[in-house]
Amino acid sequence: MSGQHSETSPITSLPSVVASKILSFIPWQEKTIVASVITSWAEALRCTEAWGCVKYGPEIEENVYFASAGRSDFVTCVKQYGNFMRSIHLYFGYTITYPMEPTGEEILMLIHKRCGNLTALLVEQEIPEGSHSVLSYRWTSSVGVLIKNMTMEFKSLKSISLRQPIIVWNQDEENMLMVLTCTSAASKITELELTYLSVLNHDGKLHLLKNFTGLKKLTVRREKVNNDILLHLVKHSLQELILYQEEELPYEDQQDLGENFWLEVKKVCPAFRVDLILRYVMILKILFPSSMPLRYLVLDFLVNVMTKGIMDHITDCYKETLQRFTYTNSFLENEEMGDSRVPASLICLTQKCSHLETLEYGFPLSSASIFLISQSRKLKNFVVPSVEVSYVNDISTDILGSKAEEYIDVINTADNCRKTLETTVSHILGYHWTLHDGPLKVNERIKF
Repeated sequence: MSGQHSETSPITSLPSVVASKILSFIPWQEKTIVASVITSWAEALRCTEAWGCVKYGPEIEENVYFASAGRSDFVTCVKQYGNFMRSIHLYFGYTITYPMEPTGEEILMLIHKRCGNLTALLVEQEIPEGSHSVLSYRWTSSVGVLIKNMTMEFKSLKSISLRQPIIVWNQDEENMLMVLTCTSAASKITELELTYLSVLNHDGKLHLLKNFTGLKKLTVRREKVNNDILLHLVKHSLQELILYQEEELPYEDQQDLGENFWLEVKKVCPAFRVDLILRYVMILKILFPSSMPLRYLVLDFLVNVMTKGIMDHITDCYKETLQRFTYTNSFLENEEMGDSRVPASLICLTQKCSHLETLEYGFPLSSASIFLISQSRKLKNFVVPSVEVSYVNDISTDILGSKAEEYIDVINTADNCRKTLETTVSHILGYHWTLHDGPLKVNERIKF
């Protein structure tokens, strides 16, 4: 009776095209399980619609045993259904050549063999925090050859993203980027993320980047590029740039990426956007040319503290483009005093930056300031550590302006306690909002 019921159940009688659509929303690990339970859906797995974007990983939180088992399961899946996969994302937490079966390199070999209809491939290397053997994670020339072969042979492959590859810079024959630049394969790479670990042991500018003319998105250390390299890429296809600066630059390098450079970039690509991450450096106005099309700004563990003058400069320069503003100190959990006028400038930044969606602030802030910030803009993400909040009304009527009478009672109410503040801000923003417990940490690799 139960078998008869299952055969006539509405879910088992769905058209194959509908079943494939439903399967496309299920992780790859569960697709075959579902098909084995609902046997009428097995055929629905044998079409491109059922696979969507196949994501393997992340492995970084798995122990070796579970990571190896996960790789084996993924290999089995690719062997059976690889021909129907169009987009594959690989997040390796162990090195690609790690002595486990199967290796990441063998997975890439299998994708090369079985996934000839691929349109997008992303390969990311994650490294456990505090790892003392970064070189063991290196991507050797054999990895470069596999990626090169796929770019040359897969006619439908349009998007290739390589994130945090660990490059062997002291041996040209093992440098996987050199393998790519020796052929037209370099022009097929659309995203390249080169972190500090990627350029370890590399000296000077990354002139070989000029070969990657298909890049749409580039993440790179500020000291590794200059006007010539970047403008060359922009004139081809570059549209997004994530710049990390974590050391002071020589005087001659400071002259690059200035006002005139960004004006030229915007002439070539009006929609160009820059994300800037500054850590361990002295913050000065010269770092913020007014013509830079800045989208995200992350300031962490600066040598000096933010001042009202610099905050107002950032607001004036980027009020039409800024979408995220983060200012914190990942290494200090206690209050750090600076310019007492900065919170008022932070309110002004929120009011004037019309596209601002994310605000993260890790320094002392009053409950009254938090109220005014939330009132100024419907932020999608607003993060303030609870330890930095003081429950006082320190807002002058000059800041409130014409709305002084309207706001003063609400501000005084929000000043009472944490619960009242969170309830008030939640009501204003339109979603459940709470203060952040613990210090505001910024990850080494900032994901946008």
